[in-house]
Amino acid sequence: MPQTPNLYPVWNQLEGKLDDTIGLNQIAFFTGYSDWHFHRLFKSFQGENVKEYIRRLRLEKAAYELKITNFPIIEIALEAGFLSHEAFSKAFKRVIGSTPSEFRKKYQTKKPLTKSFHQTLPDGISKFGFQKKNISSFYIAFVRHIGTYEELPGPITGSKEVNQIQSLIDHWNSSQSHHKWIGISQDDPDISPKGKIRFDLGITIGTNQKKLPQGFGIQTIPSGKYLQIRYEGSYQGLPKIYDWILNEYIKTTPIKLKNRPPWECYLNPFEKEDNKRITDIYIPIE
Repeated sequence: MPQTPNLYPVWNQLEGKLDDTIGLNQIAFFTGYSDWHFHRLFKSFQGENVKEYIRRLRLEKAAYELKITNFPIIEIALEAGFLSHEAFSKAFKRVIGSTPSEFRKKYQTKKPLTKSFHQTLPDGISKFGFQKKNISSFYIAFVRHIGTYEELPGPITGSKEVNQIQSLIDHWNSSQSHHKWIGISQDDPDISPKGKIRFDLGITIGTNQKKLPQGFGIQTIPSGKYLQIRYEGSYQGLPKIYDWILNEYIKTTPIKLKNRPPWECYLNPFEKEDNKRITDIYIPIE
């Protein structure tokens, strides 16, 4: 189904306020459609209604919190909008497939850092490629891909999303050198349904934002502290790198992750040799 441009402001409203009470009938205002037509359109595109979408994202956010922190389960339940441990556990098992305690136990096992650890780094990662950085917030214009993790559209793959971004640069009569290409993995493939992974591909834009044509959204990359990891290699190898970072490397360190999506900056997206493409991965940390 073609991308629906009016869903961009809706996604911003829903996903930016997951911890708040959201008036569902007010959301249609951002699309220009009637309430009935909007809710029908949303369900036909997302495969779930707005209420189901919000609840799933809240539970997936809670699952990531269980994965990366030691906060009490009842505290995470309350943040997700549930008033009791029992109600949270029931909804969590229905959506995620296990109880909160079972899920946490699966991912909270710490691994000791061995002397040979740096000898087992994945291809494309150097022991010198790790830095902690404080990043100021910035804006990107983006398009969204929804699908499986393996289908994510890195730059210069000839994907529909890449072509859309390039058409935007042409529309603005801008130059490729004036923008950085950014990718945001909004979902953890260990948690979200295989066909509903959200990936936002965009370019940096200045504070004097130009008017966007239909089919694009604007979002802010939050300021804060990040662990930057440099990877040199094919974009198709990025899923395995993320899996290694989140499920192996972090467990050997005292680093505490923040419950926000990681993002990546493609330093040389027009490099023709696949294995020479350089990607800086930014993992939000406390």
